[in-house]
Amino acid sequence: MVVMSECIIGGTFTYAHAGHAGLLRQCRKFSRVTIGLTSDGFVKKHKIYPSFPYAKRLAGLRAALKRHGLLKKSRIIRIEDEAGGADENRAASALIVSEETEGAANRINASRRKRGLHPLKIIAVPLVYGEDLKKISCASIYEKRTDLSGRLLSPLHIQAGTENPTKLKGTATALRRVFGKKFILHSHSERSDVPAHPFDNQTFIGARNRAISAWRRAKGKCDYSLGIESGLFSRMKSGIHIDITICCVYDGKGETYGTGMGFVVPEKIAAKIRRDKSDLSVALAEITGIERIGWKQGALGWFSNGVMHRSEQIEAAVACAFVPRVARARLGMEY
Repeated sequence: MVVMSECIIGGTFTYAHAGHAGLLRQCRKFSRVTIGLTSDGFVKKHKIYPSFPYAKRLAGLRAALKRHGLLKKSRIIRIEDEAGGADENRAASALIVSEETEGAANRINASRRKRGLHPLKIIAVPLVYGEDLKKISCASIYEKRTDLSGRLLSPLHIQAGTENPTKLKGTATALRRVFGKKFILHSHSERSDVPAHPFDNQTFIGARNRAISAWRRAKGKCDYSLGIESGLFSRMKSGIHIDITICCVYDGKGETYGTGMGFVVPEKIAAKIRRDKSDLSVALAEITGIERIGWKQGALGWFSNGVMHRSEQIEAAVACAFVPRVARARLGMEY
């Protein structure tokens, strides 16, 4: 291994968790390490919560450096601002940051250029994700939701924007595939604010509206909220309408989507739904005499004569809505 000169890292280090381990492993490539540890004043000013007093964070950081064999070649300094002296350091050659704080590294380099100093090599370390498919964070550890490695210590709380038993059955099955048994599913009916049976992009809008309403109902005290909406898609192939279920997964910051299996609906029924501004359940009730078929086997169950069940549509849609999150957390994929 080629040993380089000096690197700089910085942070609050409320806990030295698995995410920090990636930063410290990069430090092994350098002969000297300067670590900027934020002061209590910095923590208070920037409302970094949760955190501990400087002395406790310093002791935890020193213990982590010792575990990684870095203590003897490390220098820890108290910092009061984002740069923490990195924009003035003439000995350092690299700045090690997490991928989400790469912007701060670029600002430090901009400041260095203004001072006539060479820019530091930026080494951006990928985020580390826990069993909840979210980045490992000090807040989650502090609240005892995950441990230092991201393992779940308490069940996830997931809020579904529906009380439809068929939707809930499919949702629960999908969540078990993603999280095992480490979740609690809450439910309440939410408005879609789109037509009773949406067409095309209205289906995505309805799913998103339900997911965000479910999040608001939980007042943010859930890990994920779900919105599920079925609609007719007419733009995939001319002359046919395909019934597809869309799921939106929301985490308070962004959403991901997935679809369930689709099946072709007779054009006469699709035309009636559009003309009467009705929905598929109502249209089928007139044909089958089965009320609220969407709460039972669903249109898919009836059209397939029992070969398929609507809950399978829901299961696929919910599971697929988590695919981008799984791919990001486990495979490092960017979306």
